[in-house]
Amino acid sequence: MGLDLVVEGCAKAGHEVEWRRLIERVFANDELSDADIARFNEISTPAYENVGAPRVGYDAAADAWIIKAQQAQTSDEIAQTLMQFHGHYVLQLVECDGLPVYSNAGFYDGVDETSFRGSFLEDCTNVISDEMLAEAWEHKLPGAALDYGRALLEAAHAAETSPREKRKSLLSRLSFPKPAATLPLQEQMDIVRAAGQWFMFWGERGHPIRAYF
Repeated sequence: MGLDLVVEGCAKAGHEVEWRRLIERVFANDELSDADIARFNEISTPAYENVGAPRVGYDAAADAWIIKAQQAQTSDEIAQTLMQFHGHYVLQLVECDGLPVYSNAGFYDGVDETSFRGSFLEDCTNVISDEMLAEAWEHKLPGAALDYGRALLEAAHAAETSPREKRKSLLSRLSFPKPAATLPLQEQMDIVRAAGQWFMFWGERGHPIRAYF
């Protein structure tokens, strides 16, 4: 499956201490009870509510989008569609750093449009170090997400003038396979820069990042 970076909900005002205690348990792989999970959801704001997306039933643009997407034509079909999707956030109408192009949203359960496909970073070894790549596989609280985002942006900037040389693995030195295709440097920088901006976007809004693999 590889690595997907998933945005967890941020704390609602007044519940920061309890929220942090629960998210730290999640990141420590403690098994939360159903009551704990329900409480976490109750005191958290999900990521999709924090991108400024229009909502069905509240914004004309969202209404028009869902009507077209559901191919509703008659007045009854339109009314039923608007009722069925009332309150739905239409992320497809938003462009921001928190909704990346590099995402596996929709391919399987557990990831949505706010997620970043972390496995893309594995193809960016001319831009980031092995250590920085390994950090992508670690859960991050908001502060750590900000720090990692800054580090990625700095790496992308540095690669513009002095790209890293891709280190050959022991296997490739001992055998003679056809070398794997390497992404052009510009594309590697684009991915790393997008990842950095994505981490910054969510970290600034108080959202932790879960490494899902």
